[in-house]
Amino acid sequence: MINLSLVPTCSSVLVPFQHSGHLAFSTDTRQYRHPGAFVAIPGAKVNPLDLLGDLLKKECPFVFFQRDSVNDSKVEELRRLHPKTVFIPLSDSVTFLQELAHRHIQEWKKKSGRNTVFAISGSNGKTTHKEMLSFLLNQVLPGKVVATEKNHNNHLGVPLTLLNVTDQTEIVVLELGSNHPGEIQVLCEIAEPTAGITTNIGATHLEFFGTEDAVFLEEAFLYHAVRNLSHGTGFFLINADDPYLRRLESTSGTVSFGEAPDAQARISYLDDGAQLQCAGRTIVARNSHITGRHNKLNLITCLFIAERLYPEHHARFVDACGNFRPTKNRSEWIEFENRSVYLDAYNANPSSMKAALEGFKESVLAQGFKLADACVVLGDMNELGDSTPQYHKEVGQFVKGLGFPHVYFIGRFADHYLEGNPAGQARASCVGFKHEYRSDCLKNYGIHFIKGSRSLQLESLFDIT
Repeated sequence: MINLSLVPTCSSVLVPFQHSGHLAFSTDTRQYRHPGAFVAIPGAKVNPLDLLGDLLKKECPFVFFQRDSVNDSKVEELRRLHPKTVFIPLSDSVTFLQELAHRHIQEWKKKSGRNTVFAISGSNGKTTHKEMLSFLLNQVLPGKVVATEKNHNNHLGVPLTLLNVTDQTEIVVLELGSNHPGEIQVLCEIAEPTAGITTNIGATHLEFFGTEDAVFLEEAFLYHAVRNLSHGTGFFLINADDPYLRRLESTSGTVSFGEAPDAQARISYLDDGAQLQCAGRTIVARNSHITGRHNKLNLITCLFIAERLYPEHHARFVDACGNFRPTKNRSEWIEFENRSVYLDAYNANPSSMKAALEGFKESVLAQGFKLADACVVLGDMNELGDSTPQYHKEVGQFVKGLGFPHVYFIGRFADHYLEGNPAGQARASCVGFKHEYRSDCLKNYGIHFIKGSRSLQLESLFDIT
């Protein structure tokens, strides 16, 4: 909820405007909350001003729109039909949203020295870190935590998250996403994070970045933003196990973590979690609902962050760790027709695929199954550019090396998987595979692994919506 008295200071507002009330902002008519303000963002194919029917019937008090001859004509008619709504013209809707969020978060920071924007970047695990950390914080600080919803981590999602900050908010947990060079910088300039973590560097969005070195330069911009804004004192975690991130220079605010011998916060793993030793102290995070070392690492890291930010609540954070549940369709265990299924239909890249497969193998053996009892379904990994064939071949070889005999490859790149694992079976699409999976695979195998990029909608194998 934002005070609209900030609006006149935004350079993209084209007419004088004053309002002292607090309103929620939205850019999607389906997510509009009354009373609130709606910002019409021009689309490639759809003009949002054509979709305001239900919103205006609710007497939405304010609609911001990007001025041009077409929109001016539409708004003239809308004003006549809906006189209770104020239509405010803008030179650029996206710039307005970002500028307003930036000014809002600056005002919020001034109100308390403890108000914190904690930002998360990286190739893998951003959303999981965001979910785990915000869960822990909400257990102790209910009503005082604002976090990125779902994966709304881009040039629109970040501003909208910041505009949800109120006077009651103490901390923002902000996920920063990027698939083109320069996007993390833009998000940091909007949010001005004062603490953060870059989870890792991997082969993500190579279609746009080209190399992992370029991914590192992009994702690590968060480190430089926190360092510059805090003059080196801002809390930032450096992954000492990542060959790229360990290059980042230590400051008074940084803490290196990982299994590396020189890490300041040394991490080791337990059957049901992980522990971390730092400065003579040991903290332990336990949870029986997560799978794989990567998720155990995520949880212990988030526990460390939470207690570093609020050390007085250490014991409550530790207790809360065991209650975390994975987000739907993302690294979650589901039961379907009396079968245990590890489902991650949200995203996939080479490093996340390998980590999830290793974790799944641990779970298979821990639950008393043999590898021959498992069915592994791997979907396409998207946005890998020219390296697409090679990365799919490598993952095919990797799953073969783990010893799983029953493997299905789904999608456009199934044949590339087969180059690394000729014993696997290729299927063109999820739709075509569904009947076979439901009639044969579920019947013959006791435990299942399903992972692929979002475009395949692998959750449809289970009719999950």
